Amino acid sequence: MPTTRQEHPASAAPLDEAGLRDLILEILDENHVMCVATVRSDGWPHATLVNYLRLGRALYFVVARDSQKFENITRDSRVSIALGGGLLANGAVRGLSMAARATEVSDPAHIQEINQEIFRISRTAGFRPHPSSVLIAVMEARPSLISVIDYTAPPGQRELVRAVEDWRIERLPPETSH
Repeated sequence: MPTTRQEHPASAAPLDEAGLRDLILEILDENHVMCVATVRSDGWPHATLVNYLRLGRALYFVVARDSQKFENITRDSRVSIALGGGLLANGAVRGLSMAARATEVSDPAHIQEINQEIFRISRTAGFRPHPSSVLIAVMEARPSLISVIDYTAPPGQRELVRAVEDWRIERLPPETSH
């Protein structure tokens, strides 16, 4: 099981890249709802909540084909994602803020794999996709920049990392923004 800051005293040293990766994956796997913000045609953000499933480095979610979210992503694949925030047993909060590119999954074999995983976990996890239409699209988001928000050890920590293939993590300087 991955080690998180929740298990470390406040004086613990910062996590190395492998520890940050484990923490990111743990936060992704303990949540099933994320806020996806897209860019509307007038430049304003459009933020909505969606259920998601993590398979490997990708986050999958379902949208209605006649929704503003689908239209926005089709026009501009840049999305911002935020998730987490639930109180842990010790009253602390942790979460992720991510910059990603979202695209529609069109390969039937890949959609079948995603469906099988959704049905496998939906009985035990809070994953319940519910688009507002019967005409749906399966979307894949691949985070590239991730800000880890961790208040399990005071003072609250924020780490900015770049995620590359296979969830290899590269720490970024604090002044970098996404």
